[in-house]
Amino acid sequence: MENVITLKNVWLRYDSRQDWTLREISLTIYEGEWLTLVGGNGSGKSTLVRLINGLIQPTLGEVAVYGKMTCDPQHLRNIRQNVGMVFQNAENQIVGMTVREDTAFGMYNIGVSPEQAEARCRNVLQMLGLYGLKDHPPYFLSGGEKQKLAIAGVLAMEPKVIIFDESTSMLDTKSVQQIHQIMSELHRNRITIVHVTNEIEEIFTADRLVVMQKGMIRFDGTPQEAAGNSGVFTDSGLLPPFSVRMRDIATQKGLKLPAMSELELADQ
Repeated sequence: MENVITLKNVWLRYDSRQDWTLREISLTIYEGEWLTLVGGNGSGKSTLVRLINGLIQPTLGEVAVYGKMTCDPQHLRNIRQNVGMVFQNAENQIVGMTVREDTAFGMYNIGVSPEQAEARCRNVLQMLGLYGLKDHPPYFLSGGEKQKLAIAGVLAMEPKVIIFDESTSMLDTKSVQQIHQIMSELHRNRITIVHVTNEIEEIFTADRLVVMQKGMIRFDGTPQEAAGNSGVFTDSGLLPPFSVRMRDIATQKGLKLPAMSELELADQ
């Protein structure tokens, strides 16, 4: 698989009088994979993904996206077209007077023709179930619909990578499920997904899991590998997934179960 994002020995701090926010971060993200990033509050996971998008720059080290350095201002526009970001609070991304205007906003900024912008708007809004609301003001939308609108604006730019930075943490259960279905569909279409979450139960949808603590990467492997050792979570100050905790209890009772997701555990 092609390397699409590379961080090499990255250190970051916002003020020379403060401690390091990120330390010794080396990470490669590959084309088409789903990488989930977890860690406690203050672990540095949201800071890390802002480096990928070029929103902030490392104090030391290098960040490259498709071979282009984020520290080079000439490359930032191209990097942000290739790497879209959906934030926790969708309202911070909404700028248009209508759903259609908001979806088209980013495209007009990069010179997409009105005809092409209209076609892309129609396609992404239909995909996300928002086309019937295309002429509605965004403030009439529900929380889940606003988050879909934020995703629509990103998708319309046709990025190769999409970062979801705790983008379901403020939603109800039904909306969370809908956003996860959208993420799964994007992943099936070979879009690279970087998913930052505090919900530890969500890790089993990923191809790869990165666990952070105190600005450092403590684990980098598959969710199944992490689930096989609950210390991956507890040593980083995280409560292991329910299925892992149940597996550990079963093991103490003499029942040998493999590492698995909650649904797989229920089937067992």
